[in-house]
Amino acid sequence: MPGSSRVAVQRSAEVPAPAEYVWDLIRDWAGMLRWWIPAGDGGLQGPALIGCELIGIPGSVPRTRRMTLSNGTVAEETVIYQNDDTWRIHYTKSDDQAVTGYLASTYVDALDGAHCAVCIASVFDVSDADGGPAAAARFDAVYAAMFDGYGRYFARSAG
Repeated sequence: MPGSSRVAVQRSAEVPAPAEYVWDLIRDWAGMLRWWIPAGDGGLQGPALIGCELIGIPGSVPRTRRMTLSNGTVAEETVIYQNDDTWRIHYTKSDDQAVTGYLASTYVDALDGAHCAVCIASVFDVSDADGGPAAAARFDAVYAAMFDGYGRYFARSAG
């Protein structure tokens, strides 16, 4: 597609919690406000996540989370595949002015009884051919914030 570029981002991190607990947190598709870290507490800078609602039935495929940010932006992510045996989920994100065709996969791998690895891989198109690196950095930062949120959530739960 002329004037655009394709971008792929992959990031993983170790989370200090049992894999099945992390999987339960991830598949609670509209439960983001439980673990998302506000900017004032060291989370991702930018508009604040102020709402996350489920459209559909918990655990069903498809189901959508509608995220509302403090600047009025609304984004939807829809689960299109979920496997509770392999701890893998695939989802799409609604298009915006800069990013289209977003498709991501998140999976959890047990490392031992108290730790796991979470991996997020995504591919998408960026409307500005020169905007690929900035879009990749944006999603890389979002994924890092997610991993931080998971870790902090389980640190609070253990305390």
